[in-house]
Amino acid sequence: MMNAQIKENQFEQNCINKFYPPAVIRRAKEWKGGIIFASAHSGSIYPDAFIERTDLAIKQLRRNEDAFITNLFSPAPDLGAPLIEANFPRCFVDVNRASNELPSFWQTDGKIISPRAEIGMGVVPTMLSETINIYSEPLSLTAAKIRIKDLYHPYHDALQGLIDEARSLFGKVLLIDCHSMPGFNSMGSRRSDIILGDRFGKSCSPEIVMLIEKLFQDLGYSVSRNYPYAGGFVTKYYGKPYESANALQIEINRDLYLNPITMDKKPGFTALAKNISLIIHSIIKEVAALNL
Repeated sequence: MMNAQIKENQFEQNCINKFYPPAVIRRAKEWKGGIIFASAHSGSIYPDAFIERTDLAIKQLRRNEDAFITNLFSPAPDLGAPLIEANFPRCFVDVNRASNELPSFWQTDGKIISPRAEIGMGVVPTMLSETINIYSEPLSLTAAKIRIKDLYHPYHDALQGLIDEARSLFGKVLLIDCHSMPGFNSMGSRRSDIILGDRFGKSCSPEIVMLIEKLFQDLGYSVSRNYPYAGGFVTKYYGKPYESANALQIEINRDLYLNPITMDKKPGFTALAKNISLIIHSIIKEVAALNL
């Protein structure tokens, strides 16, 4: 048992070393209005030590990530807002979950924290879906704790640091949590181009949500709110409009820019990237002027 634990600890450390630093912050040339862009799920590093413990192909694992989202939002620092991104993939650690979202078999009291954690899709995922195991052999609670300590908390510490800095400099903050979503739902219907999640009005002021919604609509994109993505842990935890801390989740339909089989960019990527840059510019300009 001890040898097995030593081996697993070595595996974790070999992986974590490849993810250094856990959070990458691209600073704004001139920070404007306390706006922050974040990408929690676009990490695309898959260490050999990780691949050795799964029967899944890298392309299968990558379907769980927000591919190219940091590319789409990369203009933000030049336009006036920092961009923070996780350097590790979502299937290794999911920072858009609470740190205690672990399945009951990893909890000392056997408590069910959340249905998604219970099916292996919590803070340290063991499943890509309800039927696809990530690991060929079970992962231990010790391994999960290492990942939470060495990856999850450093990401949130870095994000909290940016939020504190924004509040100090501007007296307010708008965190935009950037994600992508499958193009079609389980019934085969195409989702909206953009889904804005504000926790049903709890994480972001309506003025900001309406402004950003209109920016997308003016460029011809269909926009929905809160269904099926109302915002995850990040928007829930950091979004406190009554304290001048707004958080909004943006989900971009991958059908606009990504081939879901090959994980390559579609021809539409270039036009989308140009429009996202225009929207980032408008968000920074117009939200910075709001007295919220």
